[in-house]
Amino acid sequence: MEPFRWILLLAGIALIFAIFCYSRGWYPKFGNYFTRSPRGPGVNEAEASSDSDLSGGAADQPQASAVKRTKVPRLSPESKVITVRIMPHEGQAFPAENLILALRSAGLRHGQFGIFHAHADDDDERIRYSVASLVEPGSFDLTHLKDSEYRGISIFAVLPAPEDGLQLFDDMVAKAREISRAIDGCLADEQGGTFSLQRERYMREDLIEYLRRRDFSDEFHRQNVAE
Repeated sequence: MEPFRWILLLAGIALIFAIFCYSRGWYPKFGNYFTRSPRGPGVNEAEASSDSDLSGGAADQPQASAVKRTKVPRLSPESKVITVRIMPHEGQAFPAENLILALRSAGLRHGQFGIFHAHADDDDERIRYSVASLVEPGSFDLTHLKDSEYRGISIFAVLPAPEDGLQLFDDMVAKAREISRAIDGCLADEQGGTFSLQRERYMREDLIEYLRRRDFSDEFHRQNVAE
């Protein structure tokens, strides 16, 4: 009987101690410790959830610094790409720091595909025209600016666009001239030839003809659908 008495005595002491701890508010703390999450001692699941909410749910939510998606123009058989190049003087290259500064000063932003884009004023997600390096893959490495240089850049837009095509061309050419002056470059056409006033007029007239044909095609399609 002696061992049984000792068991009863120890059980009674444990019960009294448990009641005492509960009355003093200590029991929940012990409970929290033993029901903790893998985050560490004394942190239960509710606290872990609260921490996650405060941090924006970094484990599950996209990072705020992620590249914002933009409406990149889609190429199709009916698309027309208009291009103007900016070339350095013969035997020279554009220092990366000066070039990137000029692009940013002109309101262009580094974005998708590692190139720079001009965004529409009325729709920040829509790209009007873009700037790429002439060297494949065309992207700009912003991590080694002091050691990099570029042999030329290409400013291009894809038509048709959700705006007046001629206005888009004129704005793109004006921006190309602004950037060219900033980096002491030379304007060239899509083949690298001199971008003279005559060449600019020819490209503009070619664009007008493209837009006219497209408008005629769209009108013809609408009439056939209506019939």
